[in-house]
Amino acid sequence: MADELAVWLYGDRVATIDRDRGRPRLVYTEDALGRYELGTPLLSLSLPLSERRYTQGVVRPFIDGLLPEGESRKSIARDVSVRADDTYGLIRELGRDCAGAVVIQPADEPPPPTPTTVTAEALTPDDVATLVGNLRSAPLGAGGRVRISLAGVQEKLLLTRMPDGKWGRPVDGTPSTHILKPEIAAYPKTVENEAFCMRIARNLGLAVAAVETTEIAKRKLIVVGRFDRTVSPDGAVERIHQEDFCQATGVSPETKYEEDGGPSLQRIAGILQSVAATNSLERLLQAVTLNVLIGNGDAHAKNFSLLHHASGALTLTPLYDLMCTLHYGDNRLAMCIDTVQRTDRVTAERIANEAVSWGMSRERAAATINDILDRAPAAMSAARKQTARLPRELYATVRGQLSQLRSHQ
Repeated sequence: MADELAVWLYGDRVATIDRDRGRPRLVYTEDALGRYELGTPLLSLSLPLSERRYTQGVVRPFIDGLLPEGESRKSIARDVSVRADDTYGLIRELGRDCAGAVVIQPADEPPPPTPTTVTAEALTPDDVATLVGNLRSAPLGAGGRVRISLAGVQEKLLLTRMPDGKWGRPVDGTPSTHILKPEIAAYPKTVENEAFCMRIARNLGLAVAAVETTEIAKRKLIVVGRFDRTVSPDGAVERIHQEDFCQATGVSPETKYEEDGGPSLQRIAGILQSVAATNSLERLLQAVTLNVLIGNGDAHAKNFSLLHHASGALTLTPLYDLMCTLHYGDNRLAMCIDTVQRTDRVTAERIANEAVSWGMSRERAAATINDILDRAPAAMSAARKQTARLPRELYATVRGQLSQLRSHQ
């Protein structure tokens, strides 16, 4: 068992992780220090390039942000014979394909292979059905030669779409390209719900992950294209680095909700003003308005992320994990909007007040909010037509949200 882990980014070994009495520590390599300016947020805003050795306080939240949560984490930990609370041990086993562009593996292993989909292990439809059927015992499809990781609580399967359009298993460090999420048993119609909400965003012209729906092994699934992967027709893959706002602020995934100590919208906005592109505040406001419109109360700090472009530019990622949680009776907001914590109490004026607290002018905020609301009916109608078997009650809930917001414009 290797004593150190190597952190690779875009084919370069940029950092080393070791542990002191079980606590992970990170230090940047001489190569990284010679190539980038000190202070560059190479891996994370919480881990700017430095000659110092970072200790558990910031390293563990960053790594935990790459790992699955809840029962999925416990199940994978059992499978790889590691304790569920052993962050170092888990990323050692699962780090060959993570969110963003990082690859984490034992330091004594050869460099990661050139990322391409052609190295995936081709799957038959029966193979895919088996993987879907085994998700409870084998979350993410991890195991054997598949050493992959992705954050979140929900069941999901990571697969690679090969150049011929068929599915493959991301073995031996092959990058996954798609996330397949089955319907959540306790919340019927989550596949149609998420597809509808994501399509509303797309029809509004917002940047959002691509989705499709399917049925495998008698289970409905939503298939989400990974926005942190660019795939060429020949199968060549470019991983794009990203981090969520728990990682960016050094906060554990366990405290991703504001009421538990996670980042607020105001804190996220402050970060965007400091480091991101000039239109990032407007994009954040569009996202907040959309989430209220669709009744999405689960927009916590791990559901907002930053893309780290190769040029050094930082931007908000496309939207993802959009769902009408209000449809299931969940009326609580993951992050307050103008001190309000209940979805059905948020008005357009409240959203504008929140944006003004970020430093945005009221005129610009009102224009951004009104643009979304004015175009929402057409976007909702189009998304409804694009989503088969959409529950009428769900559509009515979103229509009700729109009416509430427009009545206070």
